[in-house]
Amino acid sequence: MNSLDTLYFPGTAIISLRQYPIFLLFQNLLILSPVESDPIENGKESPDSFIKSGFCQVDTPCPLGTERNRFLRLVEDIKTRKDDYSAQLSTLTIAAMTAGAGQDEETERSITRSLFPTSEHFGETREKQAQDKLWQARLILAIGELLDHEEEEIALNMAILEEEEKELFNELQGEEDGDEEGNPFEELARLRTTSRSSYIGNVKKRFEAWKALFLAGTSKNCEVFLTSGQEQGDLLLDMYQERTGQPPLSVARFNLPTFIGWNSGEACITIRDFTTRHLLLLKTIEEQLQALIHHQPYHSETADRLAALSSDWDSQLATDFPEEQFGRVPVSFYLLPGYPCATLLGKTADGNNTGNNGLLAIIG
Repeated sequence: MNSLDTLYFPGTAIISLRQYPIFLLFQNLLILSPVESDPIENGKESPDSFIKSGFCQVDTPCPLGTERNRFLRLVEDIKTRKDDYSAQLSTLTIAAMTAGAGQDEETERSITRSLFPTSEHFGETREKQAQDKLWQARLILAIGELLDHEEEEIALNMAILEEEEKELFNELQGEEDGDEEGNPFEELARLRTTSRSSYIGNVKKRFEAWKALFLAGTSKNCEVFLTSGQEQGDLLLDMYQERTGQPPLSVARFNLPTFIGWNSGEACITIRDFTTRHLLLLKTIEEQLQALIHHQPYHSETADRLAALSSDWDSQLATDFPEEQFGRVPVSFYLLPGYPCATLLGKTADGNNTGNNGLLAIIG
């Protein structure tokens, strides 16, 4: 299987049916979480199917410790108020950019202070300012995750409603479904864009919050950065071009099915079967991606080999996940010569660069 360490951003959880196919191509995914899991559950087997199966790990930079429950209570309060999460993201970000004095009580800084009612001088020292910024990042990411859950729930309900309407219409027309197999990806793919306007407006806010969390931690070095939208990926690509004056290199494109299961347990079984059947192909893809990351200067022959592997990959997908039934979504790989993604984000200084290249994968 592909054992390349891959860091997912700026999302902080796997909550969508549309995320499940990621694990067909990336079987060693790391996700950063703004808050650690319940310490009482430490040592117990995770209920998350992807973590249980070894496809995904979760890391919490700078765990909250004794302040965890306060943070969760705040997030629950935000959730139960049923406000528009997209608007809340804007409010939190604006508050983070403005002075605390004279702001409305619902500003980000007043919310942050509510977590530390005994800290009269919160945010006044450099250390406290850094802590304040990290709290702002956690809140933005937590609200972003609530937004993701809400959008996914709406998409699923609309998909179910469309399917029921279709069946009712066929019934009224006297038509029978027969044994024709449904195309569950159709509704999900179409509904992917139903709430894109608010989503796109919050991309940069969530990216900056995720970056703050990433820089605060000591996560292991991941060779590949993966994101689930062109808008998020463009932020990193633009950073590279601004730093170097050179455009990133588009080096490979693979496809994934749009849909592989209605729940994580079903998806994990599908992924396990797929990786077992195509172990050699996945290992070969990993070797060529490793060559892109570790070899300088860049040689186009590697991209040529990846193009051939992409064709082999599509052939296997056609057998296991026929496009007319499961749909397709592209994964584009971009090479950032001389700049690992962590270095580009400021995790390590340019002078500490080991000569490796950055590799960014963008889904969609």
